[in-house]
Amino acid sequence: MAKSMKKMLLLAKKEVTAGTDALPTAAANAILCRALMPEPITAEQVQRNLIRPYKGNSGSLTVGEHRKITFEVELAGAGAAGTEPVWGLLLEACGFAATITAGTDVTYDLVSEGEPTLTLYGYLDKTKFVITNAKGTVSFELNAKGIPVMKFEFLGTYSAATEEVAMPTGVDYSDFIQPKTVGKTNTPTFSFHGLSACMSAFSINLANALAWRELVNCAAPHSPDRQPSGSVTMEMPSITTKNWAEIVRNSVVGACSLVHGTVPGNIIELAMPAVQCKPFTLQDDQSIAMINMPFDINPVDGNDELQIIVR
Repeated sequence: MAKSMKKMLLLAKKEVTAGTDALPTAAANAILCRALMPEPITAEQVQRNLIRPYKGNSGSLTVGEHRKITFEVELAGAGAAGTEPVWGLLLEACGFAATITAGTDVTYDLVSEGEPTLTLYGYLDKTKFVITNAKGTVSFELNAKGIPVMKFEFLGTYSAATEEVAMPTGVDYSDFIQPKTVGKTNTPTFSFHGLSACMSAFSINLANALAWRELVNCAAPHSPDRQPSGSVTMEMPSITTKNWAEIVRNSVVGACSLVHGTVPGNIIELAMPAVQCKPFTLQDDQSIAMINMPFDINPVDGNDELQIIVR
């Protein structure tokens, strides 16, 4: 019987002990997402390379089996200032730590060790994919006239799907609130190297290095580094306002800040103190000259290259 890609569900819960199933439930741990795509198995193939008196494949053996899952979550607040958004645990498993100031905000700062692992259950029309010991990376996309999203990728331990299961009931998405589209009204602040630029597209990628590491007595996802970067498309100003070519040529570093949302409980700020621009290209948008600028996101004192504030 064919499987329906409409009948899908994602559950996520922090693990107390890395690699031990945290047993997420539909009532308490459902993630409202889109573009959900679990990989049934991710692995390497080792070729046998046998010598025989005829041509043909020698066959291969599967090694390092694990599981990957990707999905997108709308970027919106928690509904009340100082309350951790339901998607916060996903950020933490991507290398952030949350600081909660009751009634004010929740701040996510990067860490270089000690991030939690998750148990993820992915359901595809009664087929259940379990991923334990999951670590991830995330990118953000905020484009004018679009819905802001976080794009996640997680690696974790493989377990065989042995039977079909009933789709969970009692799924609760009530902690997710409706996002606001990106634009002049809902995105009141965008500053790039001190310029309040007219921006049409903005993205940043945390770029955690993710790999499955398997040795004797050891098998787990490994994230040894991150190299955050991004891209912005914005109107080209006059040279006297901002000479972007000279900024690139002189390797100038500047801050970037984007605030999305205007109502407490649904405001998210992305703050980067040290953005370094790279060679860019020009685009034509309705006969307006646009700059498509890639950039690196650098730390200043360490673990401070990207801060996410939810108010």
